[in-house]
Amino acid sequence: MTPADDPFWTFEQAVSYYQFALVNYIGFKDRGMVLADGCGDTNDRPQIDKAEHLQEAYKFGKCIYPA
Repeated sequence: MTPADDPFWTFEQAVSYYQFALVNYIGFKDRGMVLADGCGDTNDRPQIDKAEHLQEAYKFGKCIYPA
Protein backbone atom coordinates (compact mmCIF):
# COMPACT_ATOMS: atom_id res chain seq x y z
CA MET A 1 0.00 0.00 0.00
CA THR A 2 1.39 3.41 -0.94
CA PRO A 3 -0.37 6.44 0.56
CA ALA A 4 0.68 10.00 -0.08
CA ASP A 5 0.95 10.91 3.57
CA ASP A 6 2.21 9.20 6.71
CA PRO A 7 0.17 9.97 9.83
CA PHE A 8 0.02 7.11 12.34
CA TRP A 9 -3.54 6.10 11.30
CA THR A 10 -2.86 5.90 7.56
CA PHE A 11 -2.65 2.10 7.40
CA GLU A 12 -5.02 1.26 10.24
CA GLN A 13 -8.13 0.42 8.19
CA ALA A 14 -6.24 -1.32 5.38
CA VAL A 15 -4.32 -3.56 7.78
CA SER A 16 -7.50 -4.30 9.73
CA TYR A 17 -9.34 -5.29 6.54
CA TYR A 18 -6.41 -7.43 5.38
CA GLN A 19 -6.31 -9.28 8.70
CA PHE A 20 -10.06 -9.76 8.96
CA ALA A 21 -11.16 -10.44 5.39
CA LEU A 22 -8.18 -12.03 3.70
CA VAL A 23 -6.47 -13.86 6.54
CA ASN A 24 -9.25 -14.71 8.99
CA TYR A 25 -12.32 -14.98 6.75
CA ILE A 26 -10.97 -16.25 3.41
CA GLY A 27 -8.10 -18.12 5.03
CA PHE A 28 -5.11 -16.78 3.11
CA LYS A 29 -1.78 -17.42 4.78
CA ASP A 30 -0.32 -14.19 6.10
CA ARG A 31 3.11 -13.76 4.52
CA GLY A 32 3.50 -10.18 5.71
CA MET A 33 2.99 -6.81 4.10
CA VAL A 34 4.87 -3.79 2.83
CA LEU A 35 3.43 -0.49 3.99
CA ALA A 36 5.12 2.29 2.05
CA ASP A 37 4.30 5.61 3.69
CA GLY A 38 5.09 9.12 2.52
CA CYS A 39 4.96 8.36 -1.21
CA GLY A 40 3.92 11.74 -2.46
CA ASP A 41 1.56 14.61 -2.11
CA THR A 42 -2.18 14.52 -2.71
CA ASN A 43 -1.80 17.60 -4.95
CA ASP A 44 1.33 16.55 -6.81
CA ARG A 45 2.94 13.58 -8.52
CA PRO A 46 3.70 10.36 -6.59
CA GLN A 47 7.17 10.16 -5.09
CA ILE A 48 7.55 6.42 -4.50
CA ASP A 49 10.46 6.26 -6.92
CA LYS A 50 12.46 8.48 -4.56
CA ALA A 51 11.95 6.15 -1.57
CA GLU A 52 13.36 2.75 -0.63
CA HIS A 53 9.91 1.17 -0.81
CA LEU A 54 10.18 -0.27 -4.33
CA GLN A 55 13.32 -2.21 -3.50
CA GLU A 56 11.80 -3.34 -0.20
CA ALA A 57 8.66 -4.60 -1.99
CA TYR A 58 10.75 -6.38 -4.62
CA LYS A 59 12.83 -8.19 -1.97
CA PHE A 60 9.68 -9.07 -0.05
CA GLY A 61 8.04 -10.52 -3.16
CA LYS A 62 11.11 -12.61 -3.98
CA CYS A 63 11.23 -14.15 -0.49
CA ILE A 64 7.54 -15.11 -0.38
CA TYR A 65 7.92 -17.86 -2.96
CA PRO A 66 11.61 -18.45 -3.58
CA ALA A 67 12.51 -20.07 -6.88
